[in-house]
Amino acid sequence: MTRLALLAITAMLLSATANAALPPQYQRPKEIKAILDDAKVLEAFNASHPIDKIERIEPARYRVSSGSCVMDVTLVDDPAVKHPPHWVGSWDFVVQAGTLICK
Repeated sequence: MTRLALLAITAMLLSATANAALPPQYQRPKEIKAILDDAKVLEAFNASHPIDKIERIEPARYRVSSGSCVMDVTLVDDPAVKHPPHWVGSWDFVVQAGTLICK
């Protein structure tokens, strides 16, 4: 029984090397809200270019659209936030808005 407990503890310690993320149904709304609140995104998508769509094109990358105009937005780790080792919670990120491209 002691071996089993020792094996379980060892497995937990070895598997705890990365931070756990929240499930997508909780994390993605946080990401979309951050995109909608970003100053550069708000400046680009104003009354003449209202946002029609926000599409997740790959992990941590979204495409914001308005008619024939698009802007790619990338989410990156927030360098100002330092978590203790093995911290579990939502991802702390900053929005890097790209250039608005209109065809």
